[in-house]
This record gives sequence, C-alpha cells and structure tokens, in this order.
Amino acid sequence: MQYDCVYEANPLLPNIPTISEMVFLKIVVLLPTYKAINEAITITDEDLIPPILLTSYVVHNNLEVTDRAKTRCGRR
Repeated sequence: MQYDCVYEANPLLPNIPTISEMVFLKIVVLLPTYKAINEAITITDEDLIPPILLTSYVVHNNLEVTDRAKTRCGRR
C-alpha cells in the first residue's frame, strides 16, 4: 500500500493492512482449509485450475491498480 489512493479491497482486512495482519488472515483461512482437504480427498491437477485462475486474476488486477496509481496518486 505504497500509494495514498490505494486501499485493501478484502473486507476482512483494514483499509491499509500490515504484513502481519495479511499473514494472520492467510493462516487463519488457509491452514484449516488445507488440513480439512488434505485429510478428506485427493486433489487432482484439474481441481487446481479454478484457484490458479482466481489467483492469476487477483495478481493481474493488483498490477493494473499499481500501474494506475503510479500516474494518479501520491506515495505514502
């Protein structure tokens, strides 16, 4: 969050989250999910396509937001 016009879109985080808040959220959400899935089923390559596409979209969107912010916003 290096630009003053960019804020976090995730409603579970504050507008300007710290690294520790983001890591905490990932741990709280992903660790139980990983354990439940790992114990219950086997994940195939095809099962990974939707999360990979979603993550790719998020990364792409973040890069676009950063590019726009470079020309329109001040730095924090």
